[in-house]
Amino acid sequence: MPLTHATKEITPQNTFRSMTEFRIPGLQMVADPAVFRKRLARSPGHTIALAAGLLYLALESYYLFFRFAGHMQDLLLYQGTAMRLLGGEVPFRDFRLEYPVFSLVPIVLPGILSSLAGGSFKSYVFWFVVQNLALGLGMAAVIAKMDTRGKVLPKYLMAMLFSLPVFLFRFDTFPALLTIVAVYYISQKPFVSGMSLLASVAAKLYSIVLVPVFGWYYLFQKEWKKLGWQIAGFVAAAAILAGCIAAMEMNAASDFMRYHLLRGIQIESLAGGMLMLLESFGLIELDIAHSFGAIHLITPLTAGILGFINITTPICFLAMTAYLGWAFHRASAMPAGLQTRRLIASCGAQILLFMLLNKVFSPQYMIWLLPLVPFCKARTHLLFTVALMLTVVIFPGQYHNLLSKQWPMVIILNARNALLIWLFVEMLGEINPVRKLAGRNRRS
Repeated sequence: MPLTHATKEITPQNTFRSMTEFRIPGLQMVADPAVFRKRLARSPGHTIALAAGLLYLALESYYLFFRFAGHMQDLLLYQGTAMRLLGGEVPFRDFRLEYPVFSLVPIVLPGILSSLAGGSFKSYVFWFVVQNLALGLGMAAVIAKMDTRGKVLPKYLMAMLFSLPVFLFRFDTFPALLTIVAVYYISQKPFVSGMSLLASVAAKLYSIVLVPVFGWYYLFQKEWKKLGWQIAGFVAAAAILAGCIAAMEMNAASDFMRYHLLRGIQIESLAGGMLMLLESFGLIELDIAHSFGAIHLITPLTAGILGFINITTPICFLAMTAYLGWAFHRASAMPAGLQTRRLIASCGAQILLFMLLNKVFSPQYMIWLLPLVPFCKARTHLLFTVALMLTVVIFPGQYHNLLSKQWPMVIILNARNALLIWLFVEMLGEINPVRKLAGRNRRS
């Protein structure tokens, strides 16, 4: 009997086409699957590289899943918080928490999934790793939509692979995703951007430094209506969050700020690295103490250094805000206008300045820059990648050698910090429109 409709012959080409056009609802990793398919078909090397990268991601995640001893303290804290909340206790009312209130989302979700499988610690870690991989792919999806030339996404994926020993076991992937979403929607959907920015701040306070960047952007783009929607989104999210805090009687929801104000100089910070170096040359004496869930340095200079940090930090941010305003003003007067790339570099520079001036520098802070730096120039991204690799060498790699003050690790720590300062200088250069114009004039 003849068929009533046409059939399509199954060939390797058709199979390849269907595989590359597969989509997960709400997630499209490339802007145009046809272009992606054409690139893979044109060069078998691209297909092999993509397959090798995915295989490495799977194998490395599996390998690291059984080697999270260095993260045990934090993972136990996460799981304990999740289990207490699921047991009926309310954080900031029945027990203290050192993180902002919205950090409960990435902490509790693996606990819910783990409880369905028996609620063991390894089950919690497994779902935490799966969650972070999903968040990492979410960042990749957002970056792919912003990546008009197809060069940013590979750089992000490469940096993500290098960061896996830290990336998989800390919840900083969650605010990092919210941050890049806020940047992506800054012009298209400013209300969503404002809500995402507030959610990021409520998950990890660092993204509050992006507020002046967003403000300058709307000011010099003269998009007053969008600025109003941005503020409305920010305020709406804050109101919802405040309502939830009040309803659950989280009266101590702001205590995490006092917790961090009481902390000393953390060993991996810029100041900590300098103190370790001075101690290696015999110029000062210092002790190492475990407090506030981290390693801090105790010296007679501690009080003076902390006072200096408290004075210089607001001054540096005021200067940075003024610099950004000048750069955005000059860029808006140029024919190309205020480009997204300059906005992203400004966000990255602001966050990096916060990291450098902070008395605390944990390895997961590098995740904050992960979705932003790939949009910068190749040299800037290379500096970030090397600094990221050195961070993993320090922790979880050879952290015990750093605690025992072995000079190779002291040198590596200070080299990493020096690279971050260099990275900051490079990002300032990318923000500066006059420098780029001068470079083009010299070439012409």
